[in-house]
Amino acid sequence: MLTITTLEAALRIGSALGLGAAVGLERQFGRHPAGFRTMTLISIGSAAFVLLVIEVGAGSSGMRSDSAAQATSRVLQGLTTGIGFLGAGTIVRADKSVHGLTTAAAVWCVAAVGAACGLGEIALASILTAAALLTLVVLKICEWPIRAFGPKSKDTDAPHASPAIGSPPLQSAD
Repeated sequence: MLTITTLEAALRIGSALGLGAAVGLERQFGRHPAGFRTMTLISIGSAAFVLLVIEVGAGSSGMRSDSAAQATSRVLQGLTTGIGFLGAGTIVRADKSVHGLTTAAAVWCVAAVGAACGLGEIALASILTAAALLTLVVLKICEWPIRAFGPKSKDTDAPHASPAIGSPPLQSAD
């Protein structure tokens, strides 16, 4: 028996689906290793784990605050660790460069979006999604002048060569 309504559970999973898909679309359009479906699944999976904790931690009179808080904390810790391993799978080292770090960070972020949706914190999840998209889209554009004209750094997300003045910026391998 659900301690939250079926409609509320569907809203939480649906929110995780939509918000995870938004980040996934950005990754898919950039042809990154973890794209639309992967990010969506991570988000809804995280929401589902949190919803399961809410249900398991509930007694006949509702949530038992201490045990529910401890169970939620353990699940969130497990999610953080597990998603770290999943994100690590998107990181590739080739020659003297490393690719996939941004995708790994996006995987971790989308897991947090899903967990927030599972907890019913839709506003927080929406803010987190907006911040992630701002980081992935807008800040990438802000990097172009730095990559083109800035000092050469050991940042392995940066392309190996700078574009000519007036040409479009090179795409990062991440």
